[in-house]
Amino acid sequence: MESKTTLYPIDVHYPDVEKVEWLNKTVKQMWPYVCQFVEKLFKETIEPAIKETNAHLSTFGFIKIDLGDQPLRINGVKVYSENVDKRQIIMDLQISFVGNTEIDVDVKRYYCRAGIKSIQLHGVLRVILEPLLGSMPLVGALSVFFLKKPLLDINWTGLTNILDIPGLNGFSDHMIQDIISTYMVLPNRITVPLIDEVELAQLRFPMPKGVLRIHFLEAQNLEVKDTYLGGLIKGKSDPYGMLLVSNQLFRSKTIKECLHPKWNEVYEALVYEHSGQHLEIELFDEDPDKDDFLGSLIIDLSELHKEQKVDEWFDLEEVATGKLHLRLEWLSLYPSAEKLDQVLRSIRANDNLSSTLLVVYLDSASNLPNVFEGSFGCGNLKERRASGLVFCENPDSLCRTLFTNPLDFNPDGPKPPYKGLKSGKKVSIDPNPFVKLTVGQKMYTSKVRYKTSEPLWEEAFPFLINNPHTQELEIESLPSATLELQQRLQQLQNGSGLSQYPLGEVQLTIRHSSQRNKLIVVVHACRNLIALTKDGLDPFIRLYLLPDKSRSGRRKTSTLKKTLNPIYDQSFEFSVSIVELHRRTLDVAVKNGGGLLSKHKVLLGKAVVDLASEDVSKGWTRWYHLTEDGSKKIIQT
Repeated sequence: MESKTTLYPIDVHYPDVEKVEWLNKTVKQMWPYVCQFVEKLFKETIEPAIKETNAHLSTFGFIKIDLGDQPLRINGVKVYSENVDKRQIIMDLQISFVGNTEIDVDVKRYYCRAGIKSIQLHGVLRVILEPLLGSMPLVGALSVFFLKKPLLDINWTGLTNILDIPGLNGFSDHMIQDIISTYMVLPNRITVPLIDEVELAQLRFPMPKGVLRIHFLEAQNLEVKDTYLGGLIKGKSDPYGMLLVSNQLFRSKTIKECLHPKWNEVYEALVYEHSGQHLEIELFDEDPDKDDFLGSLIIDLSELHKEQKVDEWFDLEEVATGKLHLRLEWLSLYPSAEKLDQVLRSIRANDNLSSTLLVVYLDSASNLPNVFEGSFGCGNLKERRASGLVFCENPDSLCRTLFTNPLDFNPDGPKPPYKGLKSGKKVSIDPNPFVKLTVGQKMYTSKVRYKTSEPLWEEAFPFLINNPHTQELEIESLPSATLELQQRLQQLQNGSGLSQYPLGEVQLTIRHSSQRNKLIVVVHACRNLIALTKDGLDPFIRLYLLPDKSRSGRRKTSTLKKTLNPIYDQSFEFSVSIVELHRRTLDVAVKNGGGLLSKHKVLLGKAVVDLASEDVSKGWTRWYHLTEDGSKKIIQT
């Protein structure tokens, strides 16, 4: 009888890592519920992400997710007690998962099925509990992420079926790993709020703790790797370096035929978590076939954070000879630009050094213009250009702008079905929008959101700036889309809005019962809410009688599915006297519901009602205009 053995990595014993068999017993007990959570993660996060990676995968789906009965194992836990904020708890979990899974996927568009019969995953998962609170539930939010890409091995069945799809020859388990990196590898993270008041955006997109400036200077006495005549004649090496900080990778230039190379290059890496993070360096000899290993070096960033500056020769590891000269600087971030001129003088206009960090938060867009598909000859030139989207003078030269259709620019994929080729008519479809942001030579491209004029990105892009006085941020956009967005911003700033009330309205009945000492609020309905996706919204309404924002003081309606004009007609009561009521305000927030990990679970608009201004004992029924912060207390009778 064949025996089956589950292999885990050899345990490495560190003095500050604790064995936690009790936690593994807990995980085993919780494993069926963990599987339910992971299934939700696959369906709500990974499946949409795979669909967005390639238009040919737009009908990709998981049809079965079974992680098996062998639970994830925690090999050790490290809890950080030094150099951490007192309002947070940081712990690292060394995790391993070796499971005989049964996960089936299909791509309906191509009648294609495949499966995953086993998964191995090994890595360090960081868990942060913050902010710590003085009241239940004691923690404001939970954040989890991998410090660096976990080791992932997927055993596919039927993968060739997927690879046969036109334009998908690059599909592999690396795509799955990249998706995990997009959502769960530093600086990306999954953040689950445990209370309503937590600043979720700040937790999901934290500012870096600092910048590591790496002066990659020189090396000495490197090993000889290039030999001739079967090793009888020893030559030299062509060394270069690979440097890794979290997911930021740098490669030095190659110095030809040298065992004592001088690179004198500078790299700058953003550091979001210095505890548990490392600078990893490997040297190689460049060869036409396979590059030879010349040594490695790992430097603890928490130690560097303490020292601030290091200028040393380091012995290379895993080789018999070789040293590497580095100068390392830890750069902290100033909260304002007060010392900008001083910093600019210190770098003396060196184009390779930075003085400023710019972080661009890309949230969403609304009412983007449609793409017109059809024969390229349809319509006159002025009409085609006026659309602000895809236009050209011949089928062989397409003009690619910001909001466009990636299908049109995939040379290996099928061309979209131009329905107007015979009739010469144009067909209006939703665009597949993405954004390009550029500063100097650094360019980021956002995720593509397929077939929507209401894209939600929620991404952050950091730029290290040499001189903010001379550099510019470029955001490509379509002329028509840019003009429309500028008009919307201007109208929102001056209070007019594109429509009279751009965020919608909420209808309330408010009155006070002096006999019962109760404030009675009836939430009737909302109208003209702004959709986040083409499927509409799942809105609900949350009420607070300020200044009380405790959980016991919160009132909440039911959640209605896929509607921009929900009708609730639900009544709520607050215990408060008429005298006290004149010092209170009613805080009304309209929010979008969704799953635990849903990116669309956001605030849609607020209204703040001053209860001291009118005779609340008589009561009233009115429509209140929703704004971003509730500050515009416009009331429609």
